[in-house]
Amino acid sequence: MTNVPDIFANAPLVLASRASALAMAQSEIVRDGLAPLNTEIRGMTTRGDHILDRSLADAGGKGLFVKELERRLLDGECDAAVHSMKDMETVFADGTRIVAVLPREDRRDALVGGYESLDALPHGAVVGTASVRRKAILLMRRPDLRIELLRGNVNTRLAALAEGRYDAIILAMAGLRRLGLDVDHVPIDPLVMPPAAAQGAIAIQARSDDDARSRMVAAACAELNCPDSAAEVTAERALLGHLDGSCHTPIAASAHMGDDGRLAISAMILSPDGSAAHSGDAEAPADEAERLGRDLAAELLEAAGGRDFLA
Repeated sequence: MTNVPDIFANAPLVLASRASALAMAQSEIVRDGLAPLNTEIRGMTTRGDHILDRSLADAGGKGLFVKELERRLLDGECDAAVHSMKDMETVFADGTRIVAVLPREDRRDALVGGYESLDALPHGAVVGTASVRRKAILLMRRPDLRIELLRGNVNTRLAALAEGRYDAIILAMAGLRRLGLDVDHVPIDPLVMPPAAAQGAIAIQARSDDDARSRMVAAACAELNCPDSAAEVTAERALLGHLDGSCHTPIAASAHMGDDGRLAISAMILSPDGSAAHSGDAEAPADEAERLGRDLAAELLEAAGGRDFLA
C-alpha cells in the first residue's frame, strides 16, 4: 500500500463490518491488504443477525445484512463497509459505490456432516440450509431429502449439526477457509451444485463523495481490486439484476475469466421445489461483462416461458 498518502495517521480509516466471526475475518483480510495504513474495524450487529426464526426472504431479504452498514457509511460513522458480495442486493444505497472486489475465494458449496457426497446421504436425511438455491438444487437431485431451515452464523450452524438436529448442512467453502475451520466436509462439484452469484467474493463499499478523505479512501481500497474477480461478479450480478432475483428465487450464476480475456458464464434458474430448472452458458469479452449477464438472463427467461417461472 504505497500509492496513497497516509492521511489516516491521526484519524484511522474505519471499516464497518458485521460482527460475526466470518465477517470480521473478511474485514481483517481487507485491513491486512491496506497495511501499513492506520485502519480500524468496527463490528456491527444487523437486523439480519437477530432474526433467525424464518428464512431470509421472509425476514426482509438479504439487504438486512447490508442496509445497516450502508446507513453507518452514509452517516459518516465509517469510511468503508466490507461485505460478502453474495449478500448485496443488485441495487445499493445512493451516494455509495463499490471501490474494490478482492481476489475471489473458493466459490463452491460444502457438504458438512461426514458424508462423502450428496448421493451418500441416507434416504430422507435432514439437511440444513437457509438458501432457496441450495434447497431447490438438493430437491432436484434428491427429492427424498428433508430440507430444514438453518440460520445463524457459521459456528451456530455447526453447533446445530453437532446437536443432531440435522444429518448434514450446506455451507460455503469460502467461509470455512476464511475461518480456518477444521470440520468434516467435502466440496460439492459446481456441476452438481452451481454457486450463487458473487459467492466467495468480498466487496468494499465506500461513499461516492468528492471530498479529499473520500477520494483517499477510494484510492486506498482500489489498490486491493482484482479486475478478473470484478468482471466475474459484474456479469453474475447483471444476470441477477435482469432476473430481478429476490431471496425467494433460486438462481445460480458463475462466471470465469479466461486467459484470452474472455468471460464465460453459466447460470441456472429453478422452481423452489426443484421440479423444474433451466440452465445456459454464454461468453463475451471481459469489457462486456454486464451485457453478457443480461443477455444470458434473457435467454433463461425465454426458455422458462417468461417471468411467471420466477418465484
